[in-house]
Amino acid sequence: MLSFSINSSDVDMLATLIISFLEGGLLGLERYKVGMEKQDKIESEELPGVRTYGLMSILGTILALLNSDKISVSPFANEVLTVSGAIFVTILMVSYIYFRLYRLKIAGLTSYFVFFLTFIIGFLTGYGYYILSMSLTFLIAGILAFKRAITASLEKLSYDELTAGLELGMIIFILGPFVYATNYEIYGLNLQGVYIFFTLILAISYISYMAYKLKGEKSLLAVSLLGGLINSEATLMNILKIGVKGKKLAKLSSINNSGMVIRTALTVLIGAYPFLISDGYEIFARYIISGVLLSIMILYLTYTLSGREKKAEENGEKVLYLASPLEVKIATRGVILYILIFVLVKVSNYYLGSYALFITSFIGGFASSIATVLSLLSLGSTVSIKIISSASLLSMGAAMLNKIIYAKITTDDKDALKEVLVSSIPSGIALIILSLIFIYF
Repeated sequence: MLSFSINSSDVDMLATLIISFLEGGLLGLERYKVGMEKQDKIESEELPGVRTYGLMSILGTILALLNSDKISVSPFANEVLTVSGAIFVTILMVSYIYFRLYRLKIAGLTSYFVFFLTFIIGFLTGYGYYILSMSLTFLIAGILAFKRAITASLEKLSYDELTAGLELGMIIFILGPFVYATNYEIYGLNLQGVYIFFTLILAISYISYMAYKLKGEKSLLAVSLLGGLINSEATLMNILKIGVKGKKLAKLSSINNSGMVIRTALTVLIGAYPFLISDGYEIFARYIISGVLLSIMILYLTYTLSGREKKAEENGEKVLYLASPLEVKIATRGVILYILIFVLVKVSNYYLGSYALFITSFIGGFASSIATVLSLLSLGSTVSIKIISSASLLSMGAAMLNKIIYAKITTDDKDALKEVLVSSIPSGIALIILSLIFIYF
């Protein structure tokens, strides 16, 4: 006698099959769209799509249900169905490869991987790994969807720029473990501290450089911000060299300074963690963040009060040339500067006392605020967090004021120098005043 009773197990398996088809169908839809763009004089019905990929996923789900004992059949039937399914999948894959190569004349291996992964996704779904199978589906779909954007972005990069990324990876993941396996230091100068400074500068600069390359020259404002993240002094000099003047120069200079402040803040907040205990780090972070917010607010006001300028025609020759910051020479100079400032900070603290650090920090800020701050952090418990934080803000203020020197070196145009002064002095002075407030209150 036939029985049509439905239990919860049947509902679960039906839901599993639906989920499996939707997962395969999503991947099939993406492959179908790509095939439609590539195919020539081939009927759209011949292209594998939602149905083919969806059924492939269901096949994997059924085989998983059989092997997980959710479908009760005899051992012989189970083996026959499993072997038959495996043979069918193999034949299907061979047929699919033949169809793409000899009928559609499409080279490439992506679709083959996706087709087989669809079977794997269905198999995982049948075993009840819903989250894993769904995550894998959307991960694969995302990789396929962003393929063009990634390819277009990579085409803008040179081989040397990609190689620089590999070099950075080697420094972080190969050299890093060896450095952290040792605790070597010379007169308080810890090898790990030097490594942190070296790596942070390279990493943040490289990421900023890549963003600049991918963004292109469409907007001088965007380029100024990214240039500030890479090297604010070089960016300002290039802005002046291409002849930007008036209100536009003030705006670009403000944006450039904002990029410098963000870069410095990110570097020192990340780099400070190994030097300070948790309580000390929280205090230091509050000081730095308050200074950053104040300077960004003033720079924003400067940008806004500069007013609007009439839209001018783009000059194709107005291009900012920024060297890749991942060059060994630049990184080595940074480390040497870090060591020199570290020695200066140590000597000042030992012979002249803690308050002499403020003079050293101000002078060091003109050269490199990041190196100065990390040198201050290396003093550790010998100096209070309050003094280290205040001196760090002082060095950041000096780094803002040094734009005046670079502007003077680059141009004699009084109007251009005035705009640089307007965009640099207020925020630089504000940081200096804030550091003094933190010292005495």
